[in-house]
Amino acid sequence: MRPKIFIIGSTGKLGTLLLNFCKKNFIKIDAIANFSNISKLKDQSKKFQIKTTFSLSYKKDLLKMFEYFKIKKIDIIYFLDTGAQSLVYLDIFNNFQKSSYIAIANKELIITAGPVLKKSLTKNNNTLIPLDSEHFSLIKTSLYEPIRKIFITASGGPFFYKKNINLDNVQKKSVLSHPKWIMGNNNLIDSSNLINKILEIFELSHIFNINLKKIDFLLNKEAYVHSIVEYEDNTIQLNCFENDMLITLSYPLRKFFNFKFKNKKNINFSSNNSFKLDDKFDKRFKIIKKFKTIKDFKHTDQIQFLLLNKIAQKKYLKNQLKYNNIVEFIFKNIDTEYKNKLHNFNDIIRFVDILNTRYLNL
Repeated sequence: MRPKIFIIGSTGKLGTLLLNFCKKNFIKIDAIANFSNISKLKDQSKKFQIKTTFSLSYKKDLLKMFEYFKIKKIDIIYFLDTGAQSLVYLDIFNNFQKSSYIAIANKELIITAGPVLKKSLTKNNNTLIPLDSEHFSLIKTSLYEPIRKIFITASGGPFFYKKNINLDNVQKKSVLSHPKWIMGNNNLIDSSNLINKILEIFELSHIFNINLKKIDFLLNKEAYVHSIVEYEDNTIQLNCFENDMLITLSYPLRKFFNFKFKNKKNINFSSNNSFKLDDKFDKRFKIIKKFKTIKDFKHTDQIQFLLLNKIAQKKYLKNQLKYNNIVEFIFKNIDTEYKNKLHNFNDIIRFVDILNTRYLNL
C-alpha cells in the first residue's frame, strides 16, 4: 500500500526541495501545510497535484488539519517549519497516529518538547527522525555503547576563520552572509555567533538522551564531518557525508521506496581538507565563555534561552540591539531559578505561553 505523506512547512526552502525530489521520483504527497504564504501553497498544490492543503494562519484551516490527523492514517509527517507553535500540532498528531515516522527539522519544536518528546512518541510507537545533518549523522551510530564524548561540528560561519575581525564592529551585511549556504536571517545570525551549535547540542541531548556534559563541538570548515563519537573503550567514530539536505530529507521515504543516489563527489582520502577539525576557539565569541554554565542548563533554561535568542535576533534586525550584545541580552533575562518540571506537552505549552507574555516588554 502506498504510504501517506504530510509536509508541514512545504513552502520553505526544505519543503520546496523535498517536493521537487518527490516529483522527480514519482512519490505522491497527500497533504501540505504552511503558515502564511497562501499563493505559494496554491502554486504547489497545482504543480505537484496535491489536493489537500492547509494555511495554518487561519484558525479554520488549523482545525481542519487537526481533524485530518484524527481520521486519516499518515505514515510520514515532516515538520519543516519554524517556531514552537508546532508543539501543538505534534501533540495532536501523536494522540491520534500510531506507527508513523515523524521527521523534524524544527529546532524550536525539539528543544521545547525536550525529554518529553521521545517518551510521548514511544507510547504510540511513533518514530522520530531528526533531519539536521549533525543529529541525522548519529542515527546509524551505536549509541548503546558506553560513550565518553560526542562532538558535532560547525562550519565557522562568516567570522571564525577571519581572526582579524572585531565582532563589536561587524556590519549587518557581513553577519547575514554565510560563506557556504543561503539561509534565513535567524539561522544566519545563529551561525555567525555560534549560538546555532548551542541549540543543536540541546537538541542532541534530547533526541538521544545524552547528558549535556558529554556533548561538545568542533569546527570543520568543509562541513563534511558532521559528528564524532568517542567511546569509553577509546575507539572513535567519524560520521561524514556531503552536506546535501536530500540525504536527510529522503531518509524517511527510504522506509517505503527504493531509489539510488548519484555519487556527486569523489573523496580524496589523502587530502586533509574534508576531515580537518579545529578546536581552537577564541575570545571573540561570547557564547564560548558561557559554555560551562550552559552545560548545567535544565530543560526550562533551554526553552528560555531559545525564546530569548529569538527576541534578541528581532531586536538586532531592527537596530535595537548590538550584534555583540546578543549573548549578554539572553543571560541578563534568563531565570535559571525556575524549579518546576515539565511533565507533558500541556505543561510545556503553558510554560512557553507564560514566557512569551513575560517577554513582551523586553
